[in-house]
Parts: sequence; structure tokens; C-alpha cells
Amino acid sequence: MNVSKDAKSNRNVPAPVPSKAKKNEKSEDDVIIESLMTEIEEDLRGEELSKLWKQYGNIVIGVVVVIVLAVAGWQLWRQNQETQRIEAAQQFEGAIKLIEEGKVDDAMTAYAALAQKKGQGFAALAQLQKASLALKKNDLPGALAAYKALSEDATADVLFRDLARILRAMHGLETENPLELEASLKPMLDPSNSFSSSATELTALLAFKQGDNARAQALAEGLAADINTAAGVRQRAEELAAVFKAAAGNPAPAAK
Repeated sequence: MNVSKDAKSNRNVPAPVPSKAKKNEKSEDDVIIESLMTEIEEDLRGEELSKLWKQYGNIVIGVVVVIVLAVAGWQLWRQNQETQRIEAAQQFEGAIKLIEEGKVDDAMTAYAALAQKKGQGFAALAQLQKASLALKKNDLPGALAAYKALSEDATADVLFRDLARILRAMHGLETENPLELEASLKPMLDPSNSFSSSATELTALLAFKQGDNARAQALAEGLAADINTAAGVRQRAEELAAVFKAAAGNPAPAAK
């Protein structure tokens, strides 16, 4: 071990060892080589990207074009739908003015034209208005045809379709096929349906019309006992049940 004397203490101390180059320190040649390798890698990546673009560039462009066209188409569709709604509203309002002016036939023509624009709320309303005007003109077949057309229109809102079924059964009790009417009302007997009470009452009347008094009575009594049914409907159902019971040869007990 090399030693040297400390000038102040006059004591021997280890001589400092010359420092060695760090193992990780890169030489100038290493730096130059690494720089060249980086450039080569970048060139290779650029060449690979160029090849990939040449191979798949058209596909990428095609996909981008499809996306742009789809977005543009969606925007145009929305604008077109809004324009159609505004036009339908104006046509509906125009038909109302025609009625106010006493031009019922012209109003019916306007409603008929608007009813052809299926899939729009105003089209369903126009069909209902058309049927209503037909009834005012004593054109029952025309009204029933309008109700049936709306009830079978898959593009119309289910609420309008159900209402059309109710109105068709109500106005067609004496003229339409009771079996057909009853079949159209059957899905609406579900308590969750908005028109279940009306559908049940009409089904009871249709059963009575077919001579099935017992079933008519049972339906009416069930409706009268349903606490979720409106009071007015329950009272009417009680009266119908009494009529059906009497018709079956089982007179209702005298009121106390």
C-alpha cells in the first residue's frame, strides 16, 4: 500500500489511488456507432411505414371516407327528419283551419295525405282525425277502415295503435266481426296496458254479443272488483255484470 506523510500531523496516511474510468462511460467511437444505429432504425421504421401505407393506405382512406360519409349522412338525415316534422305540423294545422272554415272534405283530403307519411306522430294523429271526421259525416265504414289501418301500422307508436284498436271495437260492435275485434283487443287485456280497462269492458260486450253470457259476466265482475280501475268504469262494469247475469237467466238480487 502506498503511504504518505500528513504535513500537519506528521503521521503516515494512505496515499490516494488514481481514479479509474467509469465502466459505463462510453467512448467516442461507441457514441458514433450508437448514433448511426439510431439513424438506421429510423430509416427502417420509415421504410416499413412506407411499405405499410402502400399496402394498406387505400383501405385506410376508404375507412375514413366511409366514416365521414356516415357522419354526414346522419346529420343530413336528422335535418331532413326535422324538416319533415315541421312540414307535417304545418299540414296538420292547415287541416284544422279548413275544418274551422267548414271545408270538411278538403280537411279530410289533407288528413288522408298526411296519414300516408307513416312513421311520424302527425301521421297517426291525421289518421285519427280522418276517422273522426268520417264519423261526423256518418261514414262508419270509412272511420273503421281508418282505425284499422292505424292499428296495423307497424311504424306508428304503440299508444296510437292501441287507441285505434279501442276505437275500432267501440264503433264496430254492431258491424265488425266480433271474433276479429276480440283478437285485436286480447294483447291489451294485460293490466300493464294503458287501455286494459277499456279493452276488458269491450271484450265483455263482444262476448255477450256472441252469446257467451257467462264469460261476459265474469269479465265485467272482475273489472268491477279491480281497485285499480277508475271509479266510473267500475260502476259501469257492475251495471253490465247485472245485465249479463240477467240475460243468462240468473237475475241479480234486488237492491236493498
